[in-house]
Amino acid sequence: MKVFVVIAVFNRIEHTLECLRLLDKQDHKDFSTIVVDDGSTDGTAEQISKLYPQVIQVKGTGNWWWAKSMNKGFECALENGADVVITLNNDVIFNETLLSDLLDLHQQHPQKIVGCLNTTMDGRIFFAGIKKVSWWKAKEYKYYKAFSAPNYSLSGVHPTVCLNGRGTLIPAEALRQTQGFDAEHFPQYASDYDFILRAAKCGFESLISWDIRIQSVIEETGSGRSFICQPWRDFLRSFTNPHASTSARMLWYYYKRHAGVEMLSGLPLQFMRTVLAFYRKRNILEEAT
Repeated sequence: MKVFVVIAVFNRIEHTLECLRLLDKQDHKDFSTIVVDDGSTDGTAEQISKLYPQVIQVKGTGNWWWAKSMNKGFECALENGADVVITLNNDVIFNETLLSDLLDLHQQHPQKIVGCLNTTMDGRIFFAGIKKVSWWKAKEYKYYKAFSAPNYSLSGVHPTVCLNGRGTLIPAEALRQTQGFDAEHFPQYASDYDFILRAAKCGFESLISWDIRIQSVIEETGSGRSFICQPWRDFLRSFTNPHASTSARMLWYYYKRHAGVEMLSGLPLQFMRTVLAFYRKRNILEEAT
């Protein structure tokens, strides 16, 4: 089986090198790594060439953003005969069995997309899967809310409506049938969720394992996130930024594609929930300082 790990990066060389170091320590050795560098200016390409010459590098224009960068990595993997592709962010920490654990899960469920439990660096649950989505009221029924207290007893494999790009194994055929991420409508955010939803329509359902864990440095995520401490002005401006997680354009296409007529109530509620979440978490952060 040909296994490819695809990572899209822009600067943050220290995260990229740590991610590659952890990949180098994997107990499963038979895989190739593709790093898509979308115009980094911090010496990323040179450092990778020097320290990890076996890594395949794809160089972007600086305007690919995450979805197109990942698609270019997928294209490279498929051209080289990939059977499965594992997506990673460079700002994640994982143990030496991550790849073998995901591949074991894939062997048990070869027609499914499989992912892993995401936690923060201090162990809080960040993403544990989504049981279902009620589009008309813009509500995701998650197994555990983001930032739930650490729970090291979680175990088992569970169906999930969506998965993100942090430690997700995708069968090559799912990429072929869906043509990868939709970089036009979701250049930076929601392309992973949109992909999983489209893949399900093609017969590729998704599972999440709570026994496979990955830690994320969520403090360095992009603009618009309700859990990032920022001024109100910057948060509200993020609605007009096509590359922000709160982009109005992105949310419009997301709800139009997946919610249908339910977007008439769901989309306004989504914006209201986003502003309320920012207000609540901003107050919590202010009270803690």
